[in-house]
Amino acid sequence: MRLLAATVRAGLGIALVAWAVATATFCLMRVIPGGPFSRERALPEAVREAMEAKYRLNDPLPRQYVDYLIDAARLDFGLSMDNPGRTVGEIIARGLPISARLGAAALALSVGAAFALGAAAAVGRGRWPDRVLAVVAASGVSVPSFILGALLLYWFSWRIPWLPAGGWGRPSHYLLPAISLAALPTAYLARLVRAGLLEVMRSEFMLTARAKGLSELRAVVVHGLRHTLGPVLAYLGPQAAAIMTGSFVVERIFNIPGLGRMYVQSIGNRDYPLIMGVTLVYVVLLVVFNLLSDLAARSLDPRLRGG
Repeated sequence: MRLLAATVRAGLGIALVAWAVATATFCLMRVIPGGPFSRERALPEAVREAMEAKYRLNDPLPRQYVDYLIDAARLDFGLSMDNPGRTVGEIIARGLPISARLGAAALALSVGAAFALGAAAAVGRGRWPDRVLAVVAASGVSVPSFILGALLLYWFSWRIPWLPAGGWGRPSHYLLPAISLAALPTAYLARLVRAGLLEVMRSEFMLTARAKGLSELRAVVVHGLRHTLGPVLAYLGPQAAAIMTGSFVVERIFNIPGLGRMYVQSIGNRDYPLIMGVTLVYVVLLVVFNLLSDLAARSLDPRLRGG
């Protein structure tokens, strides 16, 4: 019964957040000056009126809003205004798996690097591994992903042409954009792992492990790392949603046909249906990932459980 109640509350929470974001997005699209058919070269009046009628933009705003909510509840986001003949659902279904694969690669790279750096810094606290982590963390936080992506392109696609500058389809296409996306979460996660391990290393069971003859590094890897998973999972919720749905600018830089790139184009072209459809997908994924990470963190760390 408690599980059913928690599931119902979670579902209602997701629906409420989705409604709030859908309402805010709808209002912003109508308040911002200009429109999807406002171009440098104006369309003939008859053509513009026909296009507005096709996309129901000449209906009263309350009716547009209600129709939009009803269609969104049925997962029908309509036709894209900037991609004739293609529905928003088709565009999302094509772009989301690409963004998700890139994000999954970046997430795996980030988690692996963070645990390695965090463990090395905790074991070598006050020495050079700790100082290396400090430099890596400061760089990862300070350098935006699009700047890092541009630098990687310059060095490894132009100066030293080892990797392709863009595109999608081969394993080599993953590396540079995945590193660009993984830098920021790696910096935060490595600091979390280091802080958690330094706390765990003073606990009784770690003292016992050392007394049995385990080296410092082996004791950390075998007994210590799992006790840092709670805070790491709590952070990974929103971060996983962000990088597993792709980065807007990184996909644009590396010419990756993912959902983030389509989102950037839709904003520039004022493609109302695509903007609102992709925004809702991002929000729902963010809430779901947050919920899953919170549940996982609570199941691993009894201190996070209420009651």
